[in-house]
This record gives sequence, structure tokens and C-alpha cells, in this order.
Amino acid sequence: MIKKLTLATIATAATMALLFIPAQAAEGMKCQAGKCGAAMTQKVKLKSDCKAPSCNTGKSCKKTNMKKYGSSLLLRLPSLMRMLEKMENDPKLALTDEQKTKLASQRKVMMPKMTKLKEDIKETSKAIKEACKKNTPAQAQKATIEKLAILKAEATMTKLTCIEGVKSILSKEQLLYIKELRKARRGKMKAMKQNKMSKMKKAMKCQTAKCNSK
Repeated sequence: MIKKLTLATIATAATMALLFIPAQAAEGMKCQAGKCGAAMTQKVKLKSDCKAPSCNTGKSCKKTNMKKYGSSLLLRLPSLMRMLEKMENDPKLALTDEQKTKLASQRKVMMPKMTKLKEDIKETSKAIKEACKKNTPAQAQKATIEKLAILKAEATMTKLTCIEGVKSILSKEQLLYIKELRKARRGKMKAMKQNKMSKMKKAMKCQTAKCNSK
């Protein structure tokens, strides 16, 4: 009898609390779902679209997928080959026909190899995660983990060989130009990250009904 009364009291109190939500909290919830939450809503939508079978987000979708299984390399290395592919006709870079031919030849060999390694690394990483979910003993996963280590080492060596090959084709002036471009890109990325953090802070203020205060 006492338990029933206690449960009834708790239920009544909860109902009353919901009925008498302060106007400020209600405004905060409205703000979160409105203007201030727009950026966060868009972000969630993009993630949802990426997971959908009919993914049309292109590179962003692939990037999210790679993050899920970690980097395919042992350490972070510049993607000079991809960078040069996009700026092959840059007048400031001024690649000669001979350089373009050599770069295309190297790209034809290296890029399919890296693509295959990335796929193998993704599948091996996935297998380890699935085994972990099934509580497979660590010792039983040793061979798969060693396979992953070998694949990542091979991918890193392939990338280093590719970077070395690109550097041997370009002149000192061209390499310096690319270095400056990469430095400028890093600065732009840093600014974008800071802007993203600023938006996240604004969204957090919105949750506490302070988005309209200055």
C-alpha cells in the first residue's frame, strides 16, 4: 500500500513538473530547435544521409567511413599526388609535359595499390571490431591484428615511396610553391576549426536559453 502511494506521489510530482516548466526553459528548448540549432540539425542530417544506402555526399561520406576504422597509415603524411592531380595546370606551378607524363605514370601505379590496401585495412579493422563485440579472446585475434599491422606498414611504405617519387620529378622551386600552398591550406583549416568551435559554443548557450543575450 505504501509503495503504491509512493509511486503515485512520484508520478503526480513528475506530471506537475512538466506542466509548470518555466518560460525561460521553454524558450531555451524553442531556441535549440530553431535558429541556434540549425547548424547542429544540418550536421545530424548529413551524418544520416551518409549512412543511407543512396549516399550522395561524395568525399565527405568516404571520409566519415575512414574515420570509423582509423587511418590507413602508421602516421600522417602529405598527399602530394592527389594535390598535384588537382593543380596540374596551375600556371604558377608550371609543370612541363615531361613532368606531367611522369606524374601520370606514377599515379597509374601507386593509386590503385593504395586503394587496394585501404580496402584490405578497412575489412581487417572491421573484422577485429566485430570479433571484439562478440567477446572473442585477444589471443584468438592475434593473427588478424598482425595482418592489420603488416597492411598498415605496407601502406605507409607505399605512401612514402610515392612522396619520394613526386619530389624527384619536381624542381626545388615547384616543391617550395607546394609547401607554401599546404601551409596556407593548414591555416585555412585551422580557421574553419575555430569557427566550428565558436558555433558549437553558441549552440551550447542556446541550450541554456542564453542565445538571445549579448
